[in-house]
Amino acid sequence: MRSRFALAGWLLALSVPLQANDSPLALQQAFMSALRANDAAGLAACYADDAVNFPVGSMMGRGPASVEETWSGFFAAYRVEQASLAEEHLEMHGDTAIAWGLFTILARPIDGGEPVAMHGRYMDVARKLGGRWLYVADHASLPAIAAEAEDAGDGQ
Repeated sequence: MRSRFALAGWLLALSVPLQANDSPLALQQAFMSALRANDAAGLAACYADDAVNFPVGSMMGRGPASVEETWSGFFAAYRVEQASLAEEHLEMHGDTAIAWGLFTILARPIDGGEPVAMHGRYMDVARKLGGRWLYVADHASLPAIAAEAEDAGDGQ
């Protein structure tokens, strides 16, 4: 009898979608969904009030308002058509998660023209705050143009 209840509970848990901040992976999925939807407010909702971010094209920002402002500016110039992660890594340290990897964004200029492919790298720190996972530090960067001309497959 006990195993039936356990099985029923397990099946119920599988049928309920993860909330955006239930785990570091769910937080990352919420971020990527908002990015693909061109949703600056949705991206900002992934960050803690005192989060520090180092976005592409800017030195540093603090808090969700800075994240929303940065992405609103990007979405005013581009529409994301595709976004993906590769070489993903996640390390858990209690209520802190460290993630890093590579990203690709394919975005079309609002004014028309061919999509632009952006290949970069990211490193972020998420923390469980008040029962929710939120980014507390985020650093995204694009390699220098000269580095792009070199063979990226050598691991250096």
